[in-house]
Amino acid sequence: MPYWLPEDFRVYPNGGIVSNYAGGRREVEGRILPTVNQYRGEDGGYVAFYSRDPAKAVYSVGGGIYVVGQIRLKGRYKGRIFHPEGYENQDISAAQEFKELCFKTFGVQGWAGGDTGGWFGRSVGR
Repeated sequence: MPYWLPEDFRVYPNGGIVSNYAGGRREVEGRILPTVNQYRGEDGGYVAFYSRDPAKAVYSVGGGIYVVGQIRLKGRYKGRIFHPEGYENQDISAAQEFKELCFKTFGVQGWAGGDTGGWFGRSVGR
């Protein structure tokens, strides 16, 4: 099953929880999460990009950390965590390649993380 999101992917941050469904509540404001479908093969998934710059943020995950966008790459999900090809079971947040990709794509200093499986209903153990 390929994991695919539109490039104008709408998210609904509400009280520290972010979902891709407003739940029928009109008071929840939807925001576009910039999504770049760089890899188009079936064996792909999404890496989220984070920054401490609130000016470029789509939503906060707490602790002064903000999500600025996501990019689809080749790799696979283990549970709800996406592991880009060549980075299986590694902490990608420290990888310089992803820091550079964040700046090149979203114009902000930041880092990457693979916790994007929740968009597809994936849980920690699946």
